[in-house]
Amino acid sequence: MMSSPVYATLAFKATRIELQGSVAVVTLVRPKERNTFNNDMITELVHVFGLFDKDDRVRVVILTAEPNAPAYCAGADISGGWGSLWDEESEKEGEHAHRDSGGVVAMAIFRCRKITIAAVNGHAAGVGVTALQLPFDFRFVWSGAKFALPFVRRGIAPEAVSSYLLPKLLGNSRALALFLSGATLSADSPLLQGFYHTLLPTREEVFPAAYTFAQELAQNTSQTAIAITKALIWHGADNIEEQHLLDSRAIRTLGAANDAAEGARAFKEKRPIKFTDTLSKNMPTWIPWWREIDTKHRKAKL
Repeated sequence: MMSSPVYATLAFKATRIELQGSVAVVTLVRPKERNTFNNDMITELVHVFGLFDKDDRVRVVILTAEPNAPAYCAGADISGGWGSLWDEESEKEGEHAHRDSGGVVAMAIFRCRKITIAAVNGHAAGVGVTALQLPFDFRFVWSGAKFALPFVRRGIAPEAVSSYLLPKLLGNSRALALFLSGATLSADSPLLQGFYHTLLPTREEVFPAAYTFAQELAQNTSQTAIAITKALIWHGADNIEEQHLLDSRAIRTLGAANDAAEGARAFKEKRPIKFTDTLSKNMPTWIPWWREIDTKHRKAKL
């Protein structure tokens, strides 16, 4: 797998970045530390997912760990105590200045408008589940992997916007069961039913399966249609009437674009599709991807 010149120059310590065609692969490379979540990993993941969002060459992003690592991510590196998870200087700026580091990473992944896949080829705990699995569009997993959300057993609250994402993905009942028990579960637990797209019998099979899936999606999906569909699901209206207006506008906007014309032609001519629209050139500006909160005035800004 080859790195593009842009990503090859990144002198990263906790991750390795590779680009194969339209698929970007991020590999966690702290096996001796069980891929624990540290400041290098935080900085690198936030940076690259921001780049992937803006790089029109990238259509799919996979996050994985080296297959021989003892864990996908064993949680946060708290060897120096819980204080390493926040910046004390930010506390001086006001009550809402602090942002937990897991949440910063989760939101960077969540905000990426490309298809994202977590290839979970090992055990995971805490932030290894919350930030490094929940915000992804698809999750492939080794069926023998064990997972834990032990926050209440450590005297802390769930982090990495997991209290928002997990109920959205699994419903309040299962989210409460997972959070309030803090128990260790296997990947095939009934509480996780539907969470994983594909379960694989060995950890060595996880990344190849995710990569094959990513290549197929990269070749056959529209970059703009993917981004708009993700926006409609995660940033839609809270009632059916307003959602109908958003859906209608999305269909009208995409229907007049190049990719829709190509999709119809390729279907009629029974040939492989070739989508060319990109986010930098063809993404409509009327769709806000996320809201930024003005913490001083407590207002949401589109």
